[in-house]
Amino acid sequence: MRTPPPPAAPKRRITLVDALKRVPDFRVPGRTKYPLYEMLCIVVCSMICNGTSYADHELFGRAKADFLKRFLPLKNGTPSHDQFRYVLMNLDPRRFNAALLDWAMGIVELAGDTLAIDGKTLRRAFGENGRKPCIVSALSGKHQIVIAQVKADEKSNEITAVPDLLELLLLEGCIVSIDAAGCQKGHVETIVERKGDYVISLKGNQSTMHEEIRAFMLDPALQGSFAAARTVDCARGKVETRTCWQTADLDWFADKAEWKGLKSACMVKNEIFRKKTGKTTTELRFFISSLPVDPKRMLGLVRSHWRIEAMHWVLDMEFDEDHSRARGGHSAENLAMLRHLAINVLRVDKSVFGGINRKRKELTWNEEKLYQVVMSA
Repeated sequence: MRTPPPPAAPKRRITLVDALKRVPDFRVPGRTKYPLYEMLCIVVCSMICNGTSYADHELFGRAKADFLKRFLPLKNGTPSHDQFRYVLMNLDPRRFNAALLDWAMGIVELAGDTLAIDGKTLRRAFGENGRKPCIVSALSGKHQIVIAQVKADEKSNEITAVPDLLELLLLEGCIVSIDAAGCQKGHVETIVERKGDYVISLKGNQSTMHEEIRAFMLDPALQGSFAAARTVDCARGKVETRTCWQTADLDWFADKAEWKGLKSACMVKNEIFRKKTGKTTTELRFFISSLPVDPKRMLGLVRSHWRIEAMHWVLDMEFDEDHSRARGGHSAENLAMLRHLAINVLRVDKSVFGGINRKRKELTWNEEKLYQVVMSA
């Protein structure tokens, strides 16, 4: 009789404070006044409580010193804004990212999850060359938290950062969705080789492929043979109808073999009827995927990619990211990581009801709840 395999060891979760303790300090040992993890904890708490600048973090540390001493030693008090700036300019973002990835992987189970990958430009953080940094991040669809991030090379765009981000992630069993900028043969090859699946948008960057699949999917003589699904949502004065047509009939596509794992193509039609104006707008989008034909599932996957766009809106409107001018050294990348971390803490917590805006207000006004949220993260 065959012996069953032993049960998998339970995933060991580390706390946020312990994760920040693992971030290597670049400063000379024994000659630092403020431990690195204390400074990072203060910034995260300050950002949760609406802090946006180095001066805000200094003021938060001084005003909330008694609160912070509940979980931080603060033997030498709290840092000044110049000390926050110096540390975040010089901290290695790759090592910082690795520590936060360990923390996030203790929360999420990527197998069976969807990962939305997209880039966001920091519009006010342009350097001397006038280029604006682009941060490419991966968002868990199930938990809606950022798993990892990578800064795109200053001389390129987010396309070059996607492979580096994929290398950080355990892709086995998960579905990766990427917008049209990431529609590259190398990206799909990496995903499939690491036992993941993909759903990737098509646009002008793969113009020939886009036009061929568009013409094929729009052919009225063929549409009747495609599998189809439809959803209708009514909210906020509009009726949105989404229809997906999907097919595995891609033998006609000459470059099919060059796109590893390619199994299907789909067309998604969005029709939005606005009750106030009586007008209807229509949008057509096209996708390629390594998944078999299931148009109902594909509609959900395509829609779930919108969550990372919603997170970008939160970063700009709630965390004022687009107005941050921090750009010296690694400061722009490290501050982006800390904003992601603050959002993660807020989304992991389920004890405070409401959206990000409401949670931040309540935690700003209620120290006891803020303590509970930080300690449970």
